Amino acid sequence: MLLLAAWAAVPTQTRPIADAALPPEGTPELARLVHAGRRLAMADCVACHSADGGRPFAGGVALDTALGTIYSTNISPDPQAGIGRYTLDDFDRAVRHGIARDGQTLRQAMPYPRYARLSDADTKALYAFFMHGVEAAPDVNRPADVAWPLSMRWPLAIWRKTCAVSRSDGAP
Repeated sequence: MLLLAAWAAVPTQTRPIADAALPPEGTPELARLVHAGRRLAMADCVACHSADGGRPFAGGVALDTALGTIYSTNISPDPQAGIGRYTLDDFDRAVRHGIARDGQTLRQAMPYPRYARLSDADTKALYAFFMHGVEAAPDVNRPADVAWPLSMRWPLAIWRKTCAVSRSDGAP
C-alpha cells in the first residue's frame, strides 16, 4: 500500500502541445479556433459546467456519486474562480490527463480518460473558446461533499495513472 501511495505522489509527466501559442486577438485564425472550440464545448462541457439559471460554464452543478456530492467547477476565464490563469498546457493536463493546475488529481466525475483521445488541435480550440468566447464568471467553486477517507485524492492518482498506462497500451 505504501508503494502505491509513493507511486501516486510522483508527478505525472505529460507532453506539451506542440504549437501552444494562440493566434493574436481579433484575427480570423483566433475566431476560427473559438468557433471550433464552441462546437466541442456545447457538445460536452456545457451540461456539467453550467447550472440551471446560472452563468455559462461557471460550475456549481451537483453530481451525486456513490462517494458523495461533487460540484462541477468554474471553467470560465475568470482568473480567481475559473481557469483564467491556466496556460494551454495547464488546460491540457486537466482535460486530457486529469491533473489540476495545482497538481491534484481531478475526481472521476471529470471524464478525462475519455478526453485523452482529443487531438492537440481540438484541445487548443477548446482552450481558445474558454479564454476568448466565454464571459468570465466570478462564481466560487463549491467544495465536494465527500466524507473522509473517501475524500483523499492520492488513490485517485493511482486510478488516473492506471488509466494512462492502459491508454498507452492501446486499450480503450
